[in-house]
Amino acid sequence: MNKWKMLTATVLTASVLLVGIPAGVGAQESINYSIFDLSTSVVLKEGAKGENVKIMQRALNKAMGAELTEDGIFGPNTKTAVLAFQKSKSELANDGVYGSKTHAALSKEVNSFGFAEGTLKMGSRGEAVKALQKGLSDMSYNLSVDGVYGPQTRAAVIKFQQRFPDLANDGIFGPKTKSVMDKVLND
Repeated sequence: MNKWKMLTATVLTASVLLVGIPAGVGAQESINYSIFDLSTSVVLKEGAKGENVKIMQRALNKAMGAELTEDGIFGPNTKTAVLAFQKSKSELANDGVYGSKTHAALSKEVNSFGFAEGTLKMGSRGEAVKALQKGLSDMSYNLSVDGVYGPQTRAAVIKFQQRFPDLANDGIFGPKTKSVMDKVLND
């Protein structure tokens, strides 16, 4: 009987230790940023009601400062906010209808840290490096946000990469490292 208690305690301890690691974090190439499940054949438009509309309103408030009442009713103010969001994204049709493309863009806007496309490494400079440094600082990697990818930024990226076995510990902030870091920062 003592062996079962010991085994149970071991399993319980291991489970508790694993809780601190975000579920599903791996070196995948892309993240599902979706704020709710929206079928590609479904659209939300004026007159729609429900929990998905409420979630969309909350996301528009976060992304755009829309100041919508989160009541789950797609009325004229929600349509205006959807239109404003669509106009801010050149790849979206400006129709006030919340379809799959608008959903993907809004979901990514509110559920990503805002890392720029491309790879960052020693010698990189600019706003993209500042975003990386801010993300690392938010995870307590004690880093100054100066926009220069120098030795301290590289060392912090390597420390982050070492936490995930699927990542190369090379100090390069490429697609895989970016994907994992974005997930960690938004879980």
